Amino acid sequence: MNKKLPPYEKELLLAHILKKSREYVLAHDEIKLTKMQDTRYKRLLRRRENHEPMAYILGHKEFYSMDFKVTPDTLIPRPETEILVELVTQNVEHEMWNTKCGTIIDVGTGSGNIIISIAKNIHAAWTSDVQMRKGHRMSFYATDIFRKALTVARHNAKKHDVDKQIKFLKGSLLSPILNTKYKIQNTIIVANLPYLSQKIYNEAMPDVKNFEPKSALLSDNNGLRHYEELFRQIKILDTRYKILNTIIEFSPEQKPMLQKLIKKHFPTARPEFHKDLAGKWRVAELGIP
Repeated sequence: MNKKLPPYEKELLLAHILKKSREYVLAHDEIKLTKMQDTRYKRLLRRRENHEPMAYILGHKEFYSMDFKVTPDTLIPRPETEILVELVTQNVEHEMWNTKCGTIIDVGTGSGNIIISIAKNIHAAWTSDVQMRKGHRMSFYATDIFRKALTVARHNAKKHDVDKQIKFLKGSLLSPILNTKYKIQNTIIVANLPYLSQKIYNEAMPDVKNFEPKSALLSDNNGLRHYEELFRQIKILDTRYKILNTIIEFSPEQKPMLQKLIKKHFPTARPEFHKDLAGKWRVAELGIP
């Protein structure tokens, strides 16, 4: 085994070749590979040595205690993004308690990990209190500009049995919603858009910079171009429907610039900022009245 890689990565790759769990590999010290298995294993080791992310080699990644298919066409889900799921779920409980209809829109869905986790989370919470939620209806939408990403997202939705609940739409940001006659009411928007500035992108690890889709990472205007366009679209959408909240992920150093951008587009907004588990500013709730 190659000594450049940490043992747990080698164990995961070996388990992948054997179609077994890592625990199985750990419990069997003397595993004999066939010639074909050995060739495949060495090939996977070389891919990882060249900094290809484990998620792309294995073809999946855990997020919010669920397993999601990922491909080089989609961003790899990060643990810090799980706070978006938590905050949306809390908003649903607080803001939609007295409403009969609610809508959640995931903008730039990628692998679908955010909207699928939200749909599963809300479904579990609401079905545990059937009488209180009787007559309530939630609609879920997810947009992405890339067809291949939507294919992965639909696969994941079917895998987690929420494909009938989520409508996946192709288009830039909120354009598929703005350009159709979907009736969305009491809406919460969630987005993890590209937000790396050119400087941060240039400093990124090879695992990220050389393999993950650049279009899902990099944004102009100090990493905030995509969010500025989203804010413009939200202002249009807000004239037609009631938007309860918008929750977005950003890079910690962007907080002062993001505050100014929110103030520019929504002068009366009272944004709230949240830190991730590492203690870094990571998520903003726009708080548009």
